[in-house]
Amino acid sequence: MTMSPPETMKAIICEAPGSPSTLVEHQVPVPSPAIGQALIKVLGFGLNRGGHMALPQILGIECYGTIAGYNEAENGQRLPVGAHVFTCMGGLGREIPGSYAEYTCASIGNLREVPTTSLTVAQLSALPEMLQATWGALTAGLDVQPGDRVLVRGATSSIGLCAVQLARKLGATLVAATTRNAGRKELLLEVGADKVIIDDGKISQSLQYEEKFDRIMEMIGTPTINDSILCAREKGTVCVVGNQSGGSWILENFSPFFIGLPNRVRLCAYGGGPQDLHAVPLEALIKDIEQGKLRVDVKVFGLDGVQEAHGIMEGGGGGTKMVVVL
Repeated sequence: MTMSPPETMKAIICEAPGSPSTLVEHQVPVPSPAIGQALIKVLGFGLNRGGHMALPQILGIECYGTIAGYNEAENGQRLPVGAHVFTCMGGLGREIPGSYAEYTCASIGNLREVPTTSLTVAQLSALPEMLQATWGALTAGLDVQPGDRVLVRGATSSIGLCAVQLARKLGATLVAATTRNAGRKELLLEVGADKVIIDDGKISQSLQYEEKFDRIMEMIGTPTINDSILCAREKGTVCVVGNQSGGSWILENFSPFFIGLPNRVRLCAYGGGPQDLHAVPLEALIKDIEQGKLRVDVKVFGLDGVQEAHGIMEGGGGGTKMVVVL
């Protein structure tokens, strides 16, 4: 270690599957970084849906914070103590204790230094997973090209709202967005959607071929994957990014020879890793947020508000990113 953190810290532990009431604050030992890890003093973190982990566990797959130290035996290339960093995924909150805490440990290779910026802690806390997942899905997963027609399915999540905007930045000529709630149509139009589709689970039935899409970002999950495939043009790509439906991750009754794949529609999935966090054009996107070119709305809570924040998120999220600032 290269500094002296406290011996104990506050952490939110998910004790068992269930409602947000299972998220309980505990006083636990501050973790010690292993070789290859850094200790991070958490300044804030975003909330995200989904995930598979053994419980009890400290949740949290992302955070914004400062490097508080390293293992005494660490001699690899590393950022200086005090550097402001993002981290997300890399087993955080799943295989290893997560970021719903005052301190967490993350792989050195899974850290991204944050440039000097006028953005607030709350705004920065919203960005690691949002930018990694959105940029990665649109570029590595879908390979969006100038002139493409793009559909963002499940677009009122924070990642969906970001995807609508970044698809335009990548040169899409038409960006369509879906929502099950007609009351959120104006929100999607405000962030740049050209077309809003009220999603009844069978939107392919109302599309003529010329209205179909080159790239489809699928975030609802297994209930709509088959229908999304039918919304794609020949040689179009559907990329599964999330499971907002909260249902099974297993796609049943999948028969590729009867749902359009033989007609040269591509189906893939996107799950981010360290290389994807480093691929994000972070400086440019932060500048876009500073200048109002990229809109990121946040709802801010303290650590004692995690249960309330999860309740709002599970109820639909309200079109904002839920963040906790310590």
